[in-house]
Amino acid sequence: MKLTIEKVIYGGQGLARVPADDAVRGGLSVFVPFTLPGEVVEAEITQEHRGYSVANAQQIVESSEYRVMPPCPRFTTCGGCQLQHSAYLHQVELKREMLRETLARAGARGLPEIATLTGKPLRYRNRVRLQVQTRPEFSIGYRQAKSHRMTAIESCPIAAPLLERCIEIIRSLGMGDLVPVDAQEIEIFTNHDQSQLFVTIWARSHAGKREKAYQVFFENLQREIPQLLGAQMLAKENRKIRSPRPPLQWGGQSVNYRVAGREYTVSAGSFFQVNCTLVDEFVAAVTDDETGGVVWDLYAGVGLFSVALAERFQRVVAVESSAVACKDLRHNLRGTRAEYVQASTMNFLRQAVERRQPAPDLVLLDPPRVGAGVEATKMLAELGPHRIVYVSCDPATLGRDLAALIQSGYRLLRLQLVDMFPQTYHMETIATLQR
Repeated sequence: MKLTIEKVIYGGQGLARVPADDAVRGGLSVFVPFTLPGEVVEAEITQEHRGYSVANAQQIVESSEYRVMPPCPRFTTCGGCQLQHSAYLHQVELKREMLRETLARAGARGLPEIATLTGKPLRYRNRVRLQVQTRPEFSIGYRQAKSHRMTAIESCPIAAPLLERCIEIIRSLGMGDLVPVDAQEIEIFTNHDQSQLFVTIWARSHAGKREKAYQVFFENLQREIPQLLGAQMLAKENRKIRSPRPPLQWGGQSVNYRVAGREYTVSAGSFFQVNCTLVDEFVAAVTDDETGGVVWDLYAGVGLFSVALAERFQRVVAVESSAVACKDLRHNLRGTRAEYVQASTMNFLRQAVERRQPAPDLVLLDPPRVGAGVEATKMLAELGPHRIVYVSCDPATLGRDLAALIQSGYRLLRLQLVDMFPQTYHMETIATLQR
């Protein structure tokens, strides 16, 4: 079947429509991975769903001028990247269109021009999480898209150089039967200048009985990579952590991360932005235009934005629910004009509404992928802060929440796409609203 790709949708797939002269499928939407707008492909339908189909491109009949050779030999089988076949600046334009269309579809009206902020397209990730297979022979890699199957890798071009070196050493140790047999996943995390490395292993639930094997593995890894300062092993059962306390902790349990000259402690289990080449500019883009009396930093994490805001506001209230992140948050806010509150954003906002607290000058919120949600946006509108800066990693939930805030009287002043995840369809967005 010959198809012409109309556009690339959020998710990274090309969208085509079956020609109208097809008596059975005419007009049907077909999603074709690893294609670009304007390309003509010979495609084979692999999945049929109600209202749409999924196809594989068997041949590129007419190629886009932006098509390039992917930098990774595992591209299309590894589930990590979706856009390596596109020139980088074209990737950014594709994402800008994905963002604009997704927000409009969600009902966000009056969208301003979308600015972009970009960094290095490769070697940018400071954290990767890999699948491990120890039997019948060792391999390490990423899950395939929408699958539990693994694609074995020898390297990863989007990982920071120290992480690539770590992957190489772990492969070598594994092929020498020096990776504990219970290991199922390994996460490696490095700091701003790759001077420190932390490793987390998820293992089968009985792996706590093999502490010595893990200690030996960490020691062997440290001999090859002196930057390794600490590690932990977490026992899993049915993909869940069995115990709130790690069965094994080895060495230090946090790394020191510098962002735009500011120092942060990031402990094992705390979230931190993964793009080590762009995080300085990202923080500046979120905070540099803001100043005033009081700001609430909701979903504050370890205080990435709170520390910067404390230089620009008289009072910062950082709200975070995670106990691990709050420990780091408390440490990172020392010596600043900021205070922290350990609470969920929902509970914090409910109490603020019930107590009729005065609205802050600014609310900054950086929620997880599910977004702030209907109730939170309703309470924000009731509290009525003058400005809201919304940092989002999911355009769909951002669109839903922006639509609600715009309907309640806020005006969308700024939209900026921050390409924190090159080679993939994922993105960060900064939206500034004012009432």
